[in-house]
Amino acid sequence: MAKEVLARIQPVEDDVERQNPAVVDEVLVHVRFHPNAEISSIGEKPGNLSENEWFKRLLDGASAHYQVLAGGRGFFRIPRASFETILEGVQG
Repeated sequence: MAKEVLARIQPVEDDVERQNPAVVDEVLVHVRFHPNAEISSIGEKPGNLSENEWFKRLLDGASAHYQVLAGGRGFFRIPRASFETILEGVQG
């Protein structure tokens, strides 16, 4: 499953890379919460982890890259190398 996640996050090559190289060096993971603080959805989640397990794994490895948004939302803007390190060890 980790390979499938990595396949989805391959860099977009073309004009985007030439315009802003930082765009392809980061992975955005969006998180949405229910009003009771339970996770409603979270992006790039490996299939063998629950939403809460994935969120905890991201917090453990990339809490400095998390940004809270209004309306029960937030996102991680994680450098690609760090994201790949977080995915290591995920069984799929």
